[in-house]
Amino acid sequence: MQSTRHIVEWHGERYTVVPLNGSPGATPPPVEAWAVSRGGKFIGMISCEPHETDDEFASRCARWVADL
Repeated sequence: MQSTRHIVEWHGERYTVVPLNGSPGATPPPVEAWAVSRGGKFIGMISCEPHETDDEFASRCARWVADL
């Protein structure tokens, strides 16, 4: 999966999901978790699953937001 920013929409609200990188100095630094925000405010974290595709991650993010 890519380690870039994702946008998830749920009921007309946009949620931004960005990687939280692990160990400084690692090249590239591993993504250990993702920070979720809405309107610029942090609302939680979602774990990183190894070998997950972008589509699987987007689906999991949508379920995570729905559970809020």
